[in-house]
Amino acid sequence: KYPDAQVCWVQDEPANQGPWPFMALNLLPQLDREVTLVSRPASASTAAGSKARHDQEASVLLDQAFSR
Repeated sequence: KYPDAQVCWVQDEPANQGPWPFMALNLLPQLDREVTLVSRPASASTAAGSKARHDQEASVLLDQAFSR
């Protein structure tokens, strides 16, 4: 219905965690368009380590998600 729409996957988890790895392997091959990932950088830990860092990373994620 929207052939020129940009598709963006946004998740709060790091890029190597959460649903993105599964979606990238199983859903993306079925789509006829590019999907942009917005997430925290890949990390061995799911937590940022401090609330201040978490809040700063969340702010960056929201800015990236809504500036596309």
